Amino acid sequence: MKKVFLTLGLIVLIGAGAAWYFVTYRLDGLIETEIEKAATVAMGSRVEVGGVSTDIRGGTLRVSQISVANPPGFENPHAVRFNGIEASVDYENLEIKRVVIDNPDFFIEERGGKTNFGQMLETIEQNAPPVDPDAADEPEIVIRHFRIDKTRAALESHSFDRFTDVEVDAIEMHNLRGTPTELAEQIAREVVGELSSEAAGALLEAEARKRLGDVQEKVSGKLRGLLGGDDESEEDDDGE
Repeated sequence: MKKVFLTLGLIVLIGAGAAWYFVTYRLDGLIETEIEKAATVAMGSRVEVGGVSTDIRGGTLRVSQISVANPPGFENPHAVRFNGIEASVDYENLEIKRVVIDNPDFFIEERGGKTNFGQMLETIEQNAPPVDPDAADEPEIVIRHFRIDKTRAALESHSFDRFTDVEVDAIEMHNLRGTPTELAEQIAREVVGELSSEAAGALLEAEARKRLGDVQEKVSGKLRGLLGGDDESEEDDDGE
């Protein structure tokens, strides 16, 4: 289960890769735009950012109110929401000393045997860009300390009429390294893949409980008949 939540830093890593725009242009709005564009491509769903604030002298970056929209065909408006992401950044060396994600929420929705995260994974695979040998090299990003505070994942199954909440304690990672594209693709693929697996497990449990309930109902009905507890039988006896 922990493996699922080791991969929740997709948007943080894209934001870190966009930090070099701030070094060049000193514009928080440009970083916000780059995060939304890059994350939307990586996730295959619309990503929105509430705001970005930076302090180049203090070396801090905060991204607030991040949301990832659900793919078409699903009921909930969002698949992912973060209250905020804070980072301590060495802009000159593109090294991130510390990243903290505040209370991320994941909404896993099943409809017609398919999940929203499973569909996002398919989109990521289909839209993976071919390697361009002439493209400019991306900067390599280093994250020394990466922390995700307590995480909540909610699963809603329309097929089995079931809603389940899962909570996971804080997760920490150290010494992550790679270009923004490499990190984004790796993390996006793993997070939606693992969350889809968790959703599948919960759905199997829901199906097992439903079948058990059906068996119990049938057995109870037979026992009532054998013991003379059937309502119709009692009414017939009274009529006689």
